[in-house]
Amino acid sequence: METDERQAATARTGFQKVSAFVDWNSQIHISGDKKQRDPMATAEMVLKKTTTRIARCLGGIDPGGRFRVQLRLYHGWHKGFQPTANRIAITTVLASKNFADLSPLRNVVFDSNVAYGDCLLHALSIRLHARLGIHLPNTLQTQHGELTEKMVDTALAADVVSNAASQTDEWIVVVAEDDDLVPPVFTAEALLARYSSKVLMLQSRNRSENFLKLQHIMVKM
Repeated sequence: METDERQAATARTGFQKVSAFVDWNSQIHISGDKKQRDPMATAEMVLKKTTTRIARCLGGIDPGGRFRVQLRLYHGWHKGFQPTANRIAITTVLASKNFADLSPLRNVVFDSNVAYGDCLLHALSIRLHARLGIHLPNTLQTQHGELTEKMVDTALAADVVSNAASQTDEWIVVVAEDDDLVPPVFTAEALLARYSSKVLMLQSRNRSENFLKLQHIMVKM
C-alpha cells in the first residue's frame, strides 16, 4: 500500500524520487582536498561538486525526466561519541545552504532533508544511542596510530540493499570509488528488476570491464 501511495505521489508531482548514497571520504579525495586543511571549505566544495555530478548523471540518463534527490552521506562522523570536524562542517554548511542552488540543471532538485549514514535506514530503534540518536557512533577510530573509518562501507551497503527492497519506486545512485560496493549495487539491481527503477554507480576513475559486468550500471563522471 505504501509503495502504491509513493508511486501515485510521483505521478502527481511529475518527479522521480532518487536516493543518493554518497561515500563522503571518496568524494573528498577526488575533489582535490585530500589533506582537508579547512573542514568548512572542504564541506562546501565537496557538496557542490558531488551534487553537480549527481545532477549531470541523472540528466544524462534521462534528459527529459524530472528528479528529486535525497542525499545520504556516509563517513566517519563520530570519534567515540564526539562529532568530528567534518561532521560539524557539513552540518553547518547544509544549515545555511539554499538547496535550489545545488543543481546546475532545472530538472534535478535536491531535497533539503539530508541524512547521515550513522543512522541506518532499517535498524531497530532499541539500537539507537540514547543521546546521539544514531545507530553507529565511533565510526572514526585510531588504529596503529592512524585514523580509520569503521562500519562506513558496510552501513552504506546495508542501506542500499534495504532501500531497494522497501522503496521499489525510487532510483538509487551510489556515489563511491570502492569496488567493495559493487556487490550491494548488483543486489539492489536484482531486487528492482521487476520495477522501472534504476540503480546507478557513479565513479570518476577509468576502468575496464574485463572482470565485472558493469554495463548500464556504472556511470563515469
